[in-house]
Amino acid sequence: MKQTIFLLSLFLLSIAGFSQTDCDSIPEKFFQIFEQKGSDAAIDYIYSTNKFIQANIQASLKVKTELKKIALLVGQYHGHELINKKNISKSYVQLYYLAKFDRQPLKFIFVLYKPDKIWQLQKLKFDDKVAIGFKEE
Repeated sequence: MKQTIFLLSLFLLSIAGFSQTDCDSIPEKFFQIFEQKGSDAAIDYIYSTNKFIQANIQASLKVKTELKKIALLVGQYHGHELINKKNISKSYVQLYYLAKFDRQPLKFIFVLYKPDKIWQLQKLKFDDKVAIGFKEE
């Protein structure tokens, strides 16, 4: 019994550690918060991953206003899909997501940077130009 509890504890700790160092977990949590609590809470979360961005309240308000306006135009959120992942280096990644809405999809680009052990947001962009920037094959 003690061995089972010990192994379960190790497993849970490994999951917690993995989620802190996995760059994919940041956009996933962003979209989860977006769906459950709305765009403002999602922006608060994503900006909280980088103390330098989080301190820029004016930029945060601008992004919140833009995303809220766009979200009102495109309708209800229906999920997201990873479009592309560019590993620039071991510590710098660009993640492209398609967010599905009633009227049309939106493209979200998350640029993430890991200066030491934990990934953080470096840049967030979103627009309705989903196909721009990708080559047709």
